[in-house]
Amino acid sequence: MNRLRAVPILLCAVSLTLRADGAPPDRRLLTLTQVPAAAATNAARPDRHDLLYPIGSRIVIGDVSSKSEGLRILSAGLSAAGNPVVSFDGKTVYFMGKSSPSNPWQIYKASVSGGGWVAVTSLTAGAMDPALLPGGELVFASPANRAEGEPKTATPPQLFAQTTGEKPRQLTFAPGGARSPTVLADGRILFVSTAENGPSSSVRQSLYTVNNDGTEFAAFALQHGPAVQIDRPRELVNGRIGFVAINSPSGPAAGAAQYVQSARPFAPQAPVLPDVAARICSIQPDADGNLLICAEHPTAAGAASWCLFGLSPLAHALGNPLLCDSAWNTVEAVPVTPTRRPMGRITTMDPSRKTGQILCLNANDTTYRPTDGQSIPTAIRMRVLVATANGSVRPLGEVQVQADGSFMAEVPADVPLGFEALDSQGQVLRRVDPLIWVRSGENRSCTGCHAPHNRAPHNHRPLAVRAQVPRLCDQPESNPVVKTPHS
Repeated sequence: MNRLRAVPILLCAVSLTLRADGAPPDRRLLTLTQVPAAAATNAARPDRHDLLYPIGSRIVIGDVSSKSEGLRILSAGLSAAGNPVVSFDGKTVYFMGKSSPSNPWQIYKASVSGGGWVAVTSLTAGAMDPALLPGGELVFASPANRAEGEPKTATPPQLFAQTTGEKPRQLTFAPGGARSPTVLADGRILFVSTAENGPSSSVRQSLYTVNNDGTEFAAFALQHGPAVQIDRPRELVNGRIGFVAINSPSGPAAGAAQYVQSARPFAPQAPVLPDVAARICSIQPDADGNLLICAEHPTAAGAASWCLFGLSPLAHALGNPLLCDSAWNTVEAVPVTPTRRPMGRITTMDPSRKTGQILCLNANDTTYRPTDGQSIPTAIRMRVLVATANGSVRPLGEVQVQADGSFMAEVPADVPLGFEALDSQGQVLRRVDPLIWVRSGENRSCTGCHAPHNRAPHNHRPLAVRAQVPRLCDQPESNPVVKTPHS
C-alpha cells in the first residue's frame, strides 16, 4: 500500500520541477552567425564568402533570451566564420571558416558542449557551404576561393561528400557549378547552379537535386521565368522550399524571402512574407515548425541592424526581434536540437565502369513550337554533345531515333552532356546545352526533349531498349571539373 502511494507523490515533484514558475522555461538554444557592425573585407580580391562573412564574423551558441555578451563563441581563433549546420543528434555544429584572411575557407566542427573547434577539411582549393547526409557524411562545395569577377572559364565549384578520415568524392559535374547544398527529408541534395541567360550581365540561378551518390541529377525549380539570383535554400514546413531572392549587390546577400512548393516546383515562386518590405538575408525552419528569419531592422538611432526574428509560417509581419544588437549583425540562425534524419538512399553506381546509359522515351514529345506556327518537324537522329574544360562544346556522336521517338546510348561517366535533335536534313530542331551527366554504371532516362512538366510518360516498352545500344565512349580531351581537390 505504501508503494502505491509513493508513485503520485513522485510524479507531482517532477511536475513542480518542470513548471517552477507556473510555465515551461522559454529557452531557444540557437547557433548564430554574427558579423561586426563595422567590418572590413577579408581580402584584396574577395570571394563571395569574404563579402558575406568579413573579418571578425563569428559562430556563437546560446539562449537568445540573453544578450550577445552571454553567447559562447564556437569559432574563437578563426579570422572569419559563417554558415552553421547542426548535426542530427544536436551535439555538433559544422561551419565554414578561415584560419587567416589569406587562407582558403575550410569546414570546421565544434561540440555543443564545448572544447574548441576541429578542422574537417584541408583542401588546397578550400571548402564551403556544409550540409550533412543521413549517415553523417559531410557535403560541401569546392573550390571556395573563386574571386568575384573571375573569368567564367575558371573552375566552378562542385559538390563533394566526405566520410571522416577519407578523401572527398565528387558528386556533381555541372558546367554552371554547384553550391549552397541542403539535404531534403527524402534524402535528395538540393543545391544552386548558375547559367548565363543571354547577356553576360543576366545570370539565372536555379535549384537542382541530386542523390547522395551524384546520380539522378534533375532540375527542381526556377529554370523558367525572370532571371534571379538565389541563396540559402531550405526545406520549410508545409512542403515549401524557402530561399532568399537576392537584390543587394554588396554586403549581406539579402533580398526577399520566397518559396516554391515541392509538389509544384515549376510554378512561379511566391513571397514568404507578402507584407514585409525589409530585406532578408536568411530563412531557416525552427525546431517547432516556425521560422527563424534574419532581416534588416531600423534602430532607435535611425540606422539599420540585422536582427533575428521568430515567426509563424503564416505570419505577415516581422514583429519584435528575438535578438538585436547594435554591435553585431545577426545574419544566420539555426536551432540546436535533435532533428529527424532524412531518408537514406542505396547507391546504384558501379565503380568498375567508366560509362553509363541514357534513355529518352520520346524525343518528339516536346513543348517546342516553331515561330512560324508550322507543325513540329520529326527528329530522326540525336547528336550527343560534351563540354570541355575551356568552355567549348563538341559533338560526341549521333544515334538513331526509333519510330516511337525513343533513343538510347552508352556515354562517358562524369562529364556534362547535351543534345541536339536533328531532322532528316541534319538540321538542328532543338538543342539542350551540356548540363546533365551520368555516374559510373548509372542508367538514367527522360521523357522527352523539352517535354511538358508534371506529366507521366506512356506505359509502354520503348523500341530503343530492343535495339543494340550504340557506344559513344570517345573520352573528352580534358575534364571540365576538378576531380579531387584534396591537398
